[in-house]
Amino acid sequence: MYYGIAMCTLLLLFFFFGKTTKYRQILIVFNSVVCLAYISWRITAIPIHNGIVSFVLGVVLYLAELLGLVAFFNFQYLFIGRYHLEKKTLEDFGDKPVPFVDVLICTYNEPLSLLEMTILGAKGMDYPKDRFKVHICDDGKRPDLEAMCRKYGIGYITRDGNEGAKAGNINNALGVIQGDLFAVLDADMIPTKNFLKHTVGYFSNENLAFVQTPQVYYNMDMYQYNLHRKIPNEQDFFMRDIQEARASRNAVLHVGTNAVFRREYVLGIGGYPTCSITEDMAVGMLLQAQGYDSVLVNEELVYGLSATTFVELVKQRDRWCRGNIQVLKHYNFLFMKGLTFAQKIAYLDGALYWFANLQKMVFMLCPVIYLLTETQILNADLLELLNVYTPYLMGQLLMFHLLSPKTRSMKWAHYYETIMAPHLSLSIIKELLNLKIKFNVTSKEVTMDKKHFQAQIVLPHIVIFVLTLLAWFVAGIRVGRGDAHIGSYLLNFFWSVYNMMGIVIALRVAWQKPIFRSFERIHLKQPYPVLLRSKRRYIQAEMLDISNQGSYLKLSRQANFKEGQRIYLCLNEKLEVPAHLVRAQNGYVALQFDKMSEQCKESVMELLVDNLAPHYKVARPQKTL
Repeated sequence: MYYGIAMCTLLLLFFFFGKTTKYRQILIVFNSVVCLAYISWRITAIPIHNGIVSFVLGVVLYLAELLGLVAFFNFQYLFIGRYHLEKKTLEDFGDKPVPFVDVLICTYNEPLSLLEMTILGAKGMDYPKDRFKVHICDDGKRPDLEAMCRKYGIGYITRDGNEGAKAGNINNALGVIQGDLFAVLDADMIPTKNFLKHTVGYFSNENLAFVQTPQVYYNMDMYQYNLHRKIPNEQDFFMRDIQEARASRNAVLHVGTNAVFRREYVLGIGGYPTCSITEDMAVGMLLQAQGYDSVLVNEELVYGLSATTFVELVKQRDRWCRGNIQVLKHYNFLFMKGLTFAQKIAYLDGALYWFANLQKMVFMLCPVIYLLTETQILNADLLELLNVYTPYLMGQLLMFHLLSPKTRSMKWAHYYETIMAPHLSLSIIKELLNLKIKFNVTSKEVTMDKKHFQAQIVLPHIVIFVLTLLAWFVAGIRVGRGDAHIGSYLLNFFWSVYNMMGIVIALRVAWQKPIFRSFERIHLKQPYPVLLRSKRRYIQAEMLDISNQGSYLKLSRQANFKEGQRIYLCLNEKLEVPAHLVRAQNGYVALQFDKMSEQCKESVMELLVDNLAPHYKVARPQKTL
């Protein structure tokens, strides 16, 4: 045990001094030596004299650990960098006119009411009005959407077929537009007024190909909603932190939306690649391989909707997983000319993220297999294992704590991985076997009036839950008889308990709470004074929240309003929004808007966009030079 005690002591010493760059580098080097010592020792612990099944399972477990170690080394390499962006504004273009920007809103079958919010948000951006134009790129070929575009004076672009899915949709638009730059937005992504103002300035650098901004969500994700926990959005770690680490290596990942591109450079690589159902990763990688720059503006400039149910989340991640593997199969980034070593490491890290789901399944099943069958998977004495594994584990925990921001903990990483691993492992297998799978678009308009258990989607976790309980029962009988190796049983028991914690969280989030509203209510950052008019009678009120369909207000005094009563919401002296009362209680009223004029809609939308905010605020300001 002397090795384990000595290594743990040194790791802790370097960690406590790790706030300085010198000691942090020493800690990384020292921890890497500890990791390599462990993974080298692990080869000797593969069982080779206990039959073919034991040997194969031992090799599979070793390869899973090796995969995890490579991913951990990538994590260290990416997060040791520091991203400091040289701030650019529209003033950097000097006397030249600012670039003309075509804003492309891509849609297939999203509700028109959702698209209308995005359209109004895009039209209201703070950018010279004669230097940008909004277009709807409609792969659904809907006459009512075309009529809406005419009503709002924006472009409508469609095509005969649907080849290439979203990538083909964008390529079709690139043959129509003529602007210097183009922005890409998904149908549910509402840009703030500053989106173009805070991104276009960076194109004063002639070598810049694209600017990416994070996806930020104004609704609760599945975990926040069903677990009722005040935690970061599950995507915040990637969108705000991993992306910033990648940006320090000029390897920003284009995420399919919330980005601005130089049209000339995208046309120069032949447009968006259509080899994948997720076009985003490929186009960014190909531009970087041409030697162009990419920038992350880590600000909340566009707000969208998270998947709100387990079913919708799995559909979304299945598409992302298969799409990224399709890109990897088509483009061998490790040998792609033009990519730097650091960029290749960044894309390797992205690939390993998806394949780590297979690793997680191995880790979940191994202790269950041992407790059920006593099949030896690891051939080592418990004390010997603890001697080499303890410093290996401690080093990973310390490095994660030192390098990663506070948007992700090891505990929640375990939960997220456990919940998604069975589904994404299946996605990986299907894609590697080239099985044809229906393309699924994530629905962002889900309602349900009662709580229900999503049994079908959580079936793999139920199976593992039952198998684990059975394994504990069988192992308990063996221990009671005295014919069990206590050390091995204890190790696998505690390992399975750790896995069971993630399984239990999966079962909890499968209990879907009711979703009554198809549109999110936006809480105002501060009460907004308004007047309510009923016939010739006025009453003062404060607006507390708003959506594109209604509002919730606090009255200045009691009023005898009745349910269904026609009321006008006076936003200013000249603008009255028609509505009717749906609820009145204790000095508060809830209004539902009636048919509004375009002017009313634009005013409501301006108020809504001005008050958009993430459900969980990430304290992650953009560091600039």
